[in-house]
Amino acid sequence: FNSAYSLFTQRRQISARLTGGNVTDHGANSDLTLALDDGALKRYEKFLIPNDDKKRSAVRDALIKAGYRRPSALRMFYAIRIILSISAIIISAILLPSMMVEMPVIISISTMFLMILMGYFAPSFWIERTYQYRKVSIENDFPDALDLLLVCIEAGHSFDQALNRVVKEIITSADVLVDELSVVALELRVGKDREQVLSDFAHRTGVDDIVSFITVIKQADKYGVSIADALRVYSAEMRDKRYMRGEEKANMMPVKLALGAVMFTVPPVILILIGPSVLMVVRQLGGLSL
Repeated sequence: FNSAYSLFTQRRQISARLTGGNVTDHGANSDLTLALDDGALKRYEKFLIPNDDKKRSAVRDALIKAGYRRPSALRMFYAIRIILSISAIIISAILLPSMMVEMPVIISISTMFLMILMGYFAPSFWIERTYQYRKVSIENDFPDALDLLLVCIEAGHSFDQALNRVVKEIITSADVLVDELSVVALELRVGKDREQVLSDFAHRTGVDDIVSFITVIKQADKYGVSIADALRVYSAEMRDKRYMRGEEKANMMPVKLALGAVMFTVPPVILILIGPSVLMVVRQLGGLSL
């Protein structure tokens, strides 16, 4: 995987250099990042990263799914978590005296612990949100890429050549899917087993459509079925499935609008209608008690 990542990064750098643009990848190539990766963070790696292999593997897997493939991504994740937690403790310690003057002690201490928890879990929340964004983006762009792949295979290209052509064609319209397919193409180019490469691709994305696509490719290879025939049927199913997802979202729109209307209109109306009466009752009761 490291060799594929190196080829992928080198390719992005060359493309950016030829087009006169900048390399915009999660693994930024700035001097500061390289200094942190090769210097302080690597030096204190044993203090940053836990010794539990299962926990370390789970975090590394989540980072790869979110698109952070640099070998030092794990160190950066734990370093950011520690920095945010310490910053939250310092800010809480500074603000706690003034908060205790204006608010009860329990509320002040609870707010302090809440800030610390937010600083600790913020990196995990960011990784999960990034992964969900990438997953939705791949789900939306995959049917079009599948159609292009089918056209290339029917035109006489091999699977690897068709995959490279698809990456070139959709590079401006589906950046997340291109990011993943580029890794697949480079891993195939370095000689990795195609079945393993496709399985890793399905695992990284976590998209059900891609898992089914990989199953179709494996079965076609196993039983000697034409990949073009298998993809023709599957691409039609993918288009229908995307259409049904759009219909489902459209059907849910009236429910969401009604819920929002109820939440934001009914309470103000009740307050306007009942508020004066409640005030009058309170005043009358107050006068009786006197």
